[in-house]
Parts: sequence; structure tokens; C-alpha cells
Amino acid sequence: MSSIVLYVGGSKDGKRGFVPNGFTKSMLETAEHGREIYVERMVRLARYGTVRIMALESLCEDLVARLAGRHFEAAAQAA
Repeated sequence: MSSIVLYVGGSKDGKRGFVPNGFTKSMLETAEHGREIYVERMVRLARYGTVRIMALESLCEDLVARLAGRHFEAAAQAA
């Protein structure tokens, strides 16, 4: 079984993807950015509760929460 997650940071920023349950880390090799490592994070967003995302490993928690919130707001406005 897998779930849809939001990617935050790196070349996948703002994109959604499927990640199998139990997977907490993934890697993407890009020509432009080199190796990007994404890790599972649970982020609490005021309007949406706690969400599961895959964030670029090097991003701090505050930045991850701000970027995720921005992506969720944009999706809500587009709907």
C-alpha cells in the first residue's frame, strides 16, 4: 500500500508522488542538482492538521513547514 505525499524542497518542490507506506527516505539523482535525499516528515499545519511530506533532508523544520503551508494554500485556492 502507498500514500500520496507532497515533496518539499529541491527539484521536486511542490510536486505530489506515491510513496509506499513504511518508506521514510528516497533519493533522486539529477543532472542539475546532483543527489537529492528526501526524508519523511510529519508537519503540523494550522489549517490542515498533521500532514506527511517528503522533504529535502537538508531543510530546517521551520522552512519545511512554511513551504508545505504555501503549497497546501495554493492547492486549496486552485480547487
